[in-house]
Amino acid sequence: MPRRAASASVFVPAVGALLWLGGWYLFALVVLVVARGSWEWFRLAANAGYRAAAGVGSALAVGWCVWLQLFGLTHVALFVTGAVMAAFAVALARALTRGVESFTANALVSLGALFYLGLLGSGPLLISADDGLLGGSVGDSDLARLLLVVLLSVWLADTAAYGCGSLWGKARLVPTISPGKTRVGFAGGLVGGLLPLVFCHWISVLSFGELLGMLVIVSLAGQLGDMVESAIKRDFGVKDAPLLIPGHGGVLDRFDSLLFAFPAAYLYLSALGLLRDLAWVF
Repeated sequence: MPRRAASASVFVPAVGALLWLGGWYLFALVVLVVARGSWEWFRLAANAGYRAAAGVGSALAVGWCVWLQLFGLTHVALFVTGAVMAAFAVALARALTRGVESFTANALVSLGALFYLGLLGSGPLLISADDGLLGGSVGDSDLARLLLVVLLSVWLADTAAYGCGSLWGKARLVPTISPGKTRVGFAGGLVGGLLPLVFCHWISVLSFGELLGMLVIVSLAGQLGDMVESAIKRDFGVKDAPLLIPGHGGVLDRFDSLLFAFPAAYLYLSALGLLRDLAWVF
């Protein structure tokens, strides 16, 4: 626990600072997480016996982030379609010399880096790249505050879930996926993720109720991301991703919640913008 707390005291402010600065600083943060996470993904897959094209899969994941940074959400279907075709083409080429055993699985593992690390990991870029978010009313400072609130919500939810589960947790939440997670920890995490409501006056683009809705979604999504990563590791037959952060494991261990929290926040804000537009029409 001391090593975990010490590590969190360093990397949480560092990540928060890069989110606040935005622009190319935010891009650099996302690329570092996606690139390292992709390496861990393919390392775990290789240990589990898969022979996926790690270089191609990692390039596709990072390439998606570059596309968002340079072109925004313009023609994203073009990139995704080309990426899927490229992954299967490379898998087919490798099958010419290695045989077709596990061909489909290897191709999908390669695409897993794009969708799990690239698409979900680029959540902050998705939010910043959408000029029409909330009807185009989100300025740079508003955007930075939204990103920080999501980070704070996830961090508080993770801390509360760990603390409540350790102190009072008995009934297991998902024993087949992660035996250490408890129902009390889940409830504590949900409450902890709502604590950033105290900064509601700081988020001018959302009402109190809208911010509450976003934090509920983010808190739930963050815990879902944690469980998904636990299921992936259990499927791959490992306990932790390759070590990077003392007391936390690898990038997949530390950013698993954020992989779902930021995309969930983006979906919520996009849906909220549509509802506002409909309310304006009617």
